Amino acid sequence: MIIFGTRGVNSTMDEGHFFCPQCEREEPYRHRKVTRFFTLYFIPIIPLGRIGEFVECRTCQGTYVPNVLEYRPEGGGSEDQFLAEYEKAMKHTMVLMMLADGEIDEQEMIAVRDIVNKFGHHDITLAELEVYTNAVRNSPDDISTYLKNIAPSLNEHGKETIIKCALSVAAADGHIDDREIDLVYQMGEVMGMSSAHMKGILGEMEMPGAAGNEGGFV
Repeated sequence: MIIFGTRGVNSTMDEGHFFCPQCEREEPYRHRKVTRFFTLYFIPIIPLGRIGEFVECRTCQGTYVPNVLEYRPEGGGSEDQFLAEYEKAMKHTMVLMMLADGEIDEQEMIAVRDIVNKFGHHDITLAELEVYTNAVRNSPDDISTYLKNIAPSLNEHGKETIIKCALSVAAADGHIDDREIDLVYQMGEVMGMSSAHMKGILGEMEMPGAAGNEGGFV
């Protein structure tokens, strides 16, 4: 039986030091590109073209769009604004995911807190998260409110990170229901991710819904 397919392969284009927004200091980086290959028996054989590139911090493993290399903390302005919007979007999105099934589990709260504290610059306690969660529950803002503001600045790896974080919150209570899967697909739609891309992420994480829910994607 002949087994063939395609997959992305990462390769390093350049290396150096940059100011990592997550570490908040100078750290080594790798500028990487992702090339789609035709595979035969899972071995990359024929390159089919570049599908993206990203900058990876070698200390925290955070990934960023290439223009992060131009970021300087003393410059302020749009980069600082993006980081603030990213933190806001991450916190709001993870809380909405926690609320999606109508129940709040302690393990979900802990998962949200840990994600917010990992990707944000202002640590939050469980008590503070509970107050914020109640505010979000009573707010008309939907999943697109903050996510749409940062989506144009995210590369594919950045979008995948948000989706995978949301899935980890959904799975924290031991199960994922259809409402949570629906919200994940809504997130992907807001960020302009294709149905195939979303299925690939769910399949990689062995989540339900990887074979369906195609509506509304580009």
